Amino acid sequence: MASSEQPTFYFIHGAYINHRHPPKPDPLNFPATGALHDVTCWATVRSSLSSHGFPTRAVDLPSSGGRAVTSHLEDTAFVRQELETLVLHEEKEVIVATSSYGGMVGSNAVSGLEAGTRRTRGEKGGIVHFVFIAAYVVPLGKSLLDMTPEPPAILAPDPTDASRVVVVGPEKVFYNDVPPAVSAPWVARLRPQAVATFMSRMTATVEDGEVVPCTYVVCERDGAVPVRQQEGMFEAGRKVSGAEWRLERIGTGHSPWLSDVEGLVGLLRKVAGR
Repeated sequence: MASSEQPTFYFIHGAYINHRHPPKPDPLNFPATGALHDVTCWATVRSSLSSHGFPTRAVDLPSSGGRAVTSHLEDTAFVRQELETLVLHEEKEVIVATSSYGGMVGSNAVSGLEAGTRRTRGEKGGIVHFVFIAAYVVPLGKSLLDMTPEPPAILAPDPTDASRVVVVGPEKVFYNDVPPAVSAPWVARLRPQAVATFMSRMTATVEDGEVVPCTYVVCERDGAVPVRQQEGMFEAGRKVSGAEWRLERIGTGHSPWLSDVEGLVGLLRKVAGR
């Protein structure tokens, strides 16, 4: 990376969903009911990275909590605005780190902000690396549902709103590698997710940009995205991209930010080359 300044890690979470209705907002927490989990789940990882000198930012997606969005592109537009602030206005070098559905959103948001492309124009800052953490690598023109031959068995319609889906057995799907006492608070914060975000199609991808190096972190005990599917998405992305793709592994379930914080931070520091 060209700059001596530490790159900024920008975290985008996935569409964590559950059958529970949103609780009343806690006045001690942020008032974004339904989106709270997305940011707080990265808190320990961000704290650890900060102790190593890395600035970090995280984002709550507009679709969190099953809000009435028409496609994943509303999430993408929000992320794009945030990234433009970091890259165009603050001229930061940025590592985009995504999990689950967040891979789709982040990949669709980076076109034109690549550090390599900006350097050729004499501009500073840009996306220097993209990380998929058991995240979906969705090809151009495809949707998230296109990535599976049939609707995943872990998903079911929200009985209170047909425009949303919920997850069946989140303890086994997302947190199968931690004790129930550890996973319980996170299960309580999960929200429904808008169906529309799984059906809309990609209009741009990080791999088609052929500029940004990518790392795929396979979660080897994942109950949400099968290991073979993770490996297959890595291979598909690597074949399309003209940039370097690396494969890393971590021996956790779908949520290494909960079960192996230091292991995940170690991989992210490796990505940053520090």
